[in-house]
Amino acid sequence: MAVFDALYAGHYDGFYAGKDYAAECDLVQQALARHGHGTPRTLLDVGCGTGGHAIELARRGLQVTGVDLSAAMLELAAAKAAPLGERAPRWIRGDARDFDTGATHDAAIMMFAVVGYLTANRDVAAGLATIRRHLRPGAVFVCDFWYGPSVLVQRPTDRVRVLDLPDGRGQVIRATQTTLDVANHTADVSFTLWSPGAGGGTQQTQESHRLRYFFPQEFAWLLEQAGFDLCSLSAFPSLDAPLDERCWNALAVARART
Repeated sequence: MAVFDALYAGHYDGFYAGKDYAAECDLVQQALARHGHGTPRTLLDVGCGTGGHAIELARRGLQVTGVDLSAAMLELAAAKAAPLGERAPRWIRGDARDFDTGATHDAAIMMFAVVGYLTANRDVAAGLATIRRHLRPGAVFVCDFWYGPSVLVQRPTDRVRVLDLPDGRGQVIRATQTTLDVANHTADVSFTLWSPGAGGGTQQTQESHRLRYFFPQEFAWLLEQAGFDLCSLSAFPSLDAPLDERCWNALAVARART
């Protein structure tokens, strides 16, 4: 699985500053209320990154455990959550396929298409089974993923983004190139970052992330094999909008089988 290194992790929140984590947490809580049994108290956030969802849900009173493979991302998450004091999420470094929090939880999320980092069938199966093992019967699991029909119709494009650093410290430039492997339902996303160097000049880093996209019946079957019942599958960010080729992400809500 791909890991965000320290340099890219340090600029991650800047590149995604426009992401509406509060609205997405509203969506998560709507899904939990509609498909769950009672109000959840504890929540597991798998692939929590820098804590955008985990911290917001902790602010709302949930006891959150965040799991991520990147130590750099978790370090940033912990720093951001520090003002919450005892209400801050618990952070665990671990692989989505085999982590262990030592507890069961009332709900789980895997947002921002993180499930796509599980590319081989055995990896998806292991990741979903590990999440199921951490949930009590009847608990709700919410995730989103790249929607296969849209990926094949729209096709990802090469992109360049420029991030202005605060206090006039310069700019960070990110170039993204994506190559599809249609036979394996994956996309290789290559990032190149140029940023101001500590002693002047420019430093460059490169990362390549392989992401899987899924199709509805395929994902429903994978959930079923892991011990979940699919409750709904819709166009992200909605619990009710039908999927079509215009929506890049699908939202899945499933319940841990009793």
